Amino acid sequence: SFPHVTLRYRRRFESFEHSEGGVVATVIDTTSGTRETIAARYLVGCDGAGSVARRASGIALTGKGLLGHAANMFFRAPRLLEICGKEPGTFFVPVDRGGVWANLRIIDPVNALWRLMVNETGGDTTIEGVDKSAYLRRALGRELDVEWVDINVWRRQSVLAESYGEGRVFLAGDAVHQVSPTGALGMNTGLGDAIDLGWKLSAVIQGWGGPQLLASYDRERRPVGARAVGSATQFHASQSGWGDGLDALDEASPAGDALRQRIGDVLVTQVGREFRTMGLQLGYRYEESPICIPDNTPPLPDDPETYRPGARPGGRAPHVWLSDDRSTLDLFGRGFTLLCFGDASDGEGFQRAAATRHLPLEIVQINDRAVGNAYEGKLVLVRPDGHVAWRSDAPPREVGALLDRVVGF
Repeated sequence: SFPHVTLRYRRRFESFEHSEGGVVATVIDTTSGTRETIAARYLVGCDGAGSVARRASGIALTGKGLLGHAANMFFRAPRLLEICGKEPGTFFVPVDRGGVWANLRIIDPVNALWRLMVNETGGDTTIEGVDKSAYLRRALGRELDVEWVDINVWRRQSVLAESYGEGRVFLAGDAVHQVSPTGALGMNTGLGDAIDLGWKLSAVIQGWGGPQLLASYDRERRPVGARAVGSATQFHASQSGWGDGLDALDEASPAGDALRQRIGDVLVTQVGREFRTMGLQLGYRYEESPICIPDNTPPLPDDPETYRPGARPGGRAPHVWLSDDRSTLDLFGRGFTLLCFGDASDGEGFQRAAATRHLPLEIVQINDRAVGNAYEGKLVLVRPDGHVAWRSDAPPREVGALLDRVVGF
């Protein structure tokens, strides 16, 4: 919808040539077979796990690698829960004497579309070789006539790129981190890459971003990618290793009751961790960033389940409601934002220094004590991506030097 964006459908990115001045990409029109070239200052490879841009840049993947082969089976089944005697829910974990082996999830409640994911099918499994009905019968404990919609077989990976770019070529999303879907960290992590890289490319192209700004992309986002890959891999591992001793699981006996209760408790505490990820999703911080200035306060605990907001530099600026029913988050995203909780004149030096550098900066005076308590500083400088770049109770001696550093000069 942006006027400066042109979508080219049925085109396939084939290769690129890279120089100090820019990038020239070769693209194929898959309908006509004709080739065209696109010249640009930068190239961002958001081209997935088999990224052409990554391979052409010679950037390797590291990590555990292949975790297994899974299958997704999509089907429509109106009244599924009613037929199976289950309470309304969105996610179910079938458990039998083999332990946890799959999950069943509602994809589209209005159209009764479900997905059965089998955790491991074997390396030689093909789409044609998947016995959908047998898997569904095992999951539901009964025969059920359903409308099969689609199936795919895929590889579960745990890898991270050695670098998030080379020269004028950058990578984002699955091109640099491939995570097990356990924990649902893949899409959010990829979007975080795009947001971080996006404002930095914009700054450099507009002229107010310095030569080190784009280099900070790898420094900030690669640790976040490693954190996501590691966490998702741990979540996947928690679904295996159940061991023996499950023979009584389907018995109508005191032993069966006790075993089902124990398994239920383990599901909530162990497998359930992949659904309690607010700290993982929101709590990442750019601790070692060269464009965030430490204020020597201790880091907040990094709890995967619980997000603890705080305005320590490198972290996400906290959400607090303002008096006009806006959130503090509504103040960010169009440039830099300086929050002033003390003397309004403290921001004057920032305004002058930003103007001489053509740096987009908005100064917001806030007199709400609740907001000030959440930010714990009289002056807080927030980046376009909503992360805190600097915080202090007094203006710096050299405002210009501070601004130069946070934009990569």
